[in-house]
Amino acid sequence: SWHENHEAARRALDGGLRLIEHCALETYSVLTRLPPPHRASGELVRDFLTARFPQPFLRLSQQAYKAFILGLTAHAVTGGAAYDALVAATAAACDAELVSCDRRALKIYEQYGVHSRLLP
Repeated sequence: SWHENHEAARRALDGGLRLIEHCALETYSVLTRLPPPHRASGELVRDFLTARFPQPFLRLSQQAYKAFILGLTAHAVTGGAAYDALVAATAAACDAELVSCDRRALKIYEQYGVHSRLLP
């Protein structure tokens, strides 16, 4: 594939990782809005998500989601970092290791006490 982190991500996915609910939506959004020739159809992304992630997506319960939103200020999280925090809080609540290429978000992941592994 054309993305610089494709091979590292593919190898990680081959290990049977589960996907966080928010990341599933973000995946769909990004892959269906990329400029041509990289844009994928909604059907292709749906089929990829179905095949690659057969288990239910990881998610926060209703109560945990509300507590997460109301607790953002306690973690000094503002702006777009709230999405990184949602990923971290979900991984932490599900006792999952967070695998990411996003070095920028590591500080947020640490704030939420989630074990993370950064892909090269």
